[in-house]
Amino acid sequence: MRPETLTRLLVLTSFLLWGFQPLTAQEATAPALPDSWELQVENLTRLGMRFWRVPGCAVAVVHDGKVIWAKGFGTTAKGSDQPVTPDTLFPVASITKTFTTTRMAQLVDAGKATWDDPIARHLPWFQLSDPQATQSVTLRHAASHSGGLASHDLLWYRWGGTMRDRVERLKNLPVQSKPGEKFAYQTSLFTALGLVEEAVDGKPWAEQVRSGLIEPLALRSTWADPSKIPPQFPRAQPHRLNFEDLPEPCEPYPFNSPDPAGSIHSTANDLARWVLFHLGDGTTPEGKRLVSKNQMGLLHTQQVAQEFTPALRGLNPSSQAMGYALGFTVYDHRGERVLAHGGAVDGMRAQITLVPGKKLGFVVLCNLSLTRMNLSLTHHLMDLFLGHTGRDYNGLVLKQQKRGLEELVQRARAAGDRARGRMDKIDPVQMEGVYLHPAYGEAKLFLRDGVPMFSLGGAETSLQPMGPGCWLAQADPFGGAVIEYIQGDPPVVKLSGEVELTLTQKKQP
Repeated sequence: MRPETLTRLLVLTSFLLWGFQPLTAQEATAPALPDSWELQVENLTRLGMRFWRVPGCAVAVVHDGKVIWAKGFGTTAKGSDQPVTPDTLFPVASITKTFTTTRMAQLVDAGKATWDDPIARHLPWFQLSDPQATQSVTLRHAASHSGGLASHDLLWYRWGGTMRDRVERLKNLPVQSKPGEKFAYQTSLFTALGLVEEAVDGKPWAEQVRSGLIEPLALRSTWADPSKIPPQFPRAQPHRLNFEDLPEPCEPYPFNSPDPAGSIHSTANDLARWVLFHLGDGTTPEGKRLVSKNQMGLLHTQQVAQEFTPALRGLNPSSQAMGYALGFTVYDHRGERVLAHGGAVDGMRAQITLVPGKKLGFVVLCNLSLTRMNLSLTHHLMDLFLGHTGRDYNGLVLKQQKRGLEELVQRARAAGDRARGRMDKIDPVQMEGVYLHPAYGEAKLFLRDGVPMFSLGGAETSLQPMGPGCWLAQADPFGGAVIEYIQGDPPVVKLSGEVELTLTQKKQP
């Protein structure tokens, strides 16, 4: 059996197991509101904030065609007296992807493209390392994270430059699978999707999103181009947990330009209207059609199955399987089909969630880096409105988070043991240098006040020694990568983790 045939069968099987045939508005039935639901939502939110140590949070609930609740909690910054409200601005990061695919659906409706068009048809300069993949990776593959490339998040993080610059780096990366076969979250291919939108429509991506979606839906506090945000507009400030597990302010992510993969800023009130739109059939609340019914259904239809790993199961304990549609994660919760997308950027976390069969939707925005409150609170809210009780999602999700950290440390220690078997001792000064990778460019291994440091692209991290010439990266963007110095002529630096990178020494710093 051909691999692509097997993938299609797996997707079809998931549809049958979960009842994933697209639901129409007539088939969906909203549940009755639970008793004292406003108080329960507030209590769940405050409990989550205390448990996860989140300084500020905004939450919204959509039910049966209406935004029935939106409220802010805490403050925009630790020590500030400015409260978070439903109109406080947050960067929503990868939730931007849902806007980009919805805009593409409009262009497909207009006959300017199809989801199965190769990217190279619209971007003649587009290139991957495999010529066959270059010609076969499609808009559908880019929109469903099945383009055949690994994540390579450090390839775009804090890099700056143009959207085309970021996409052109992909040609120097290995193609790991045939397009359409496997899920691998790939942000730079989503940026390519936005460039295709510019190519077929002739307008900048941010302008298309503004005129085609933001304005018709009356999202008055949503910006695709961060430079257009009024400086006086109330914003949440980013935070991280320090070594005492207490929140402290951190540097915000530098949004230097629009990006179809992650530049949108919005509020709980506006995102609730966005959720409301996607719970419908493609029309605005006033009845103006923005997207055809067929394209709305396709946006929400799973395209590729995700491997439901023990880690994903631990973070989603009421789920059985997971996949990706066109800009939306698709999974089940207590037997109900769910569409969702999260967003994470320095000091911030965002989540939108839809339960189409019950006409339910939720928005959770937090000003704390990498917190799992968004996920655990969403699980609690779904249970509340679906009539389920008895699960402590804060505790269950935290348990999985700790398990993941323990596994990370074990991998780092194993790498340290291998390093000790490779060499007994090495002078740190000997390892300092500038290393080169064809896609990432220059990386630096160096000492700062005696502390080993590593920089790659726009990210920098301190290093925790695990063995001779072996360290664990400490900064969030590196995702717990193990960094190893390997002697040779020339010596190399290897990053081990989700992505394997080998950098060859170029010159002394």
